[in-house]
Amino acid sequence: MPAILRAGALCLSLGVCVFTSRLEAQIVRTDSSEVVATVARFHDALTAGDSVRAVALLASNVHILESGAIETRAEYLGHHLGADMKASKSSKGTRSVVQVQVLGNAAYVVSKTITPPTGEKDSTGSQMAELMVLGRTATGWTIQAIHWSSRRRRS
Repeated sequence: MPAILRAGALCLSLGVCVFTSRLEAQIVRTDSSEVVATVARFHDALTAGDSVRAVALLASNVHILESGAIETRAEYLGHHLGADMKASKSSKGTRSVVQVQVLGNAAYVVSKTITPPTGEKDSTGSQMAELMVLGRTATGWTIQAIHWSSRRRRS
């Protein structure tokens, strides 16, 4: 094969690799945005007291881990969903995303929420850590697992 053809083939191969890498990076960024938006829609639904919207984002086999307990979807709907909507509605906390990772058809989002002191004596506010694991379905991303952990903020 003449040198000019080899050089042309090499350039073409490198161009395809660069194009593919850029396309994959763009897909990951889009997926990351969709994953974060799904988690935000869940939180928005809780804050709005819209259980139908919140539940629609939960996978049928979701597990919720909180305070050392593991709840199935049915247990969460029967026990804590109402309390979470009430707490979200009155929360003054600021939520921020710490990390988003998309791994094929699975993803996770790590977030933290800082709630300021209430003004009551000895109130220091609280800090919550959240891990949501999502899975890609034919209709979009759904929440497969939630882990919430909270504590009083140190003064």
